[in-house]
Amino acid sequence: MFTELIQAAAIKDIVVSERMKIYETSFKFDIENAPTYNYFSNIIKFVPQRDKIKIILEDETERFLYFPSADKENYKTYIKDTLIDEIINVKIKIDKEVADSHFSIYSFDEFVKDILSLSTEEIMISFSGLLKQVEELLVFDVYSPITMFATKTMFFMPFGNRVINPEFNRIQRIKKCKEVSYFYNFDTYEVLPDDFNFIIDYENNPLTELFQKLTTLLSISFIAASSSISKTQFKGIINGQHTIEYNYEINQLPNNKNLYNIYNWIYTEGNVIDKAIIARNIISLYCKHVPITEVDEKVMISIQSNYNLYLKENVKEYLDLRNKVAEFISETISKTGEYATELLDKFKVNIITIFSFIFSVILANIVSDQPLDNIFTKEITVLAECVIIGSFIYLIICYLQSNYEIRKVYDSYNQLKQNYKEILSDGDLQEIFSNDEMLNEMKKTISKSQKIYLVLWILFLLGTIIILEYLSSSPNITAILKIFSNK
Repeated sequence: MFTELIQAAAIKDIVVSERMKIYETSFKFDIENAPTYNYFSNIIKFVPQRDKIKIILEDETERFLYFPSADKENYKTYIKDTLIDEIINVKIKIDKEVADSHFSIYSFDEFVKDILSLSTEEIMISFSGLLKQVEELLVFDVYSPITMFATKTMFFMPFGNRVINPEFNRIQRIKKCKEVSYFYNFDTYEVLPDDFNFIIDYENNPLTELFQKLTTLLSISFIAASSSISKTQFKGIINGQHTIEYNYEINQLPNNKNLYNIYNWIYTEGNVIDKAIIARNIISLYCKHVPITEVDEKVMISIQSNYNLYLKENVKEYLDLRNKVAEFISETISKTGEYATELLDKFKVNIITIFSFIFSVILANIVSDQPLDNIFTKEITVLAECVIIGSFIYLIICYLQSNYEIRKVYDSYNQLKQNYKEILSDGDLQEIFSNDEMLNEMKKTISKSQKIYLVLWILFLLGTIIILEYLSSSPNITAILKIFSNK
């Protein structure tokens, strides 16, 4: 233990103090009982790297020696140059920091003594400053004495002990609290009731009463529609069937576990806004003539009963809504498939048109009075090539139209999802929209189909041009290509 490490030498007049972020100790020793250099180096090695330690030695002539910069030779020289009857004063200061979700407590008793000397505001600001530096939980490594207790987000454990994550999402809870309740001081001290609500405690824990009071105070803050803390005063408003205003002296606020249970119920699963409205309605009726601090288990039971009735009344509308959304999604996705097959239909029509033109040319030649030996004369070839070029233009227009119509369907799908974000939970949206799996699969299918239809269409047109050039008595494109090749 850290205290035992310091007391390992013949020292006297030891004084220890520990605040939230600073540990300090001082003691004295005479030259005859001077500790070895290793005594100080072991203390320095014991302190984790996240913390910064400084040791100052001062003799009666005000000569100083500083650790950790001093080496073994410096220390030997310092002790040698000190008179035999002199006393050396030693001061150790450790600046503590949070790193990898861990924080040091070197003397738990002194740490507690300092915490209990602070005002409620100062305590919340201190813990808020530490908790803001972590994402989920904060582990207090307690070096002396052996101490173990925990809340949902803070674990006070003997150094080296393993911590089990309670799977509490603190960041998500803060977000929900900000959506449902306006706590005026929340930016100043960003703490939750869960930060102080015990999940593990021990008998005669000096912080139990303080943590219970903070749990009650913060539970009321986030049950209320609005609240604020000013020095020793705590004010708030609950808007329900009646408007309840309260004003308490923080130091006189009694502990009430039922208030935390109501708070935790509101912010755990389900629609927190609906749950908060129902809870406030019931509390406002109950607290019309009774202080909020006297809320009992019956209030919690009444809140849950009213919420269950509310769910039953809305379940039919909820199911209808889900069915309508699912039906629209099915229609939307089927439309995208129809738009993709439209490109194939237009390709078929284009083939029929070109073949009809060629057939009519051949038929006209057969039935004429003077049938030609070569059907594809210069004029017929030019006309046929114009038809094929028109087909290319028609292909581009059809492709752009198809993309435009499909994009409109995707936009309406995304807009639908956006609109229902305010009505349905994230879980409902993921379930109904199947994490967009159907849409993504349809996108892949449509993209693949479009590519196939485009390639077939283009190959057909190129093949038609090649055959036409081959059969024509006056191949225009071949002649143009020869001119460019000669140049």
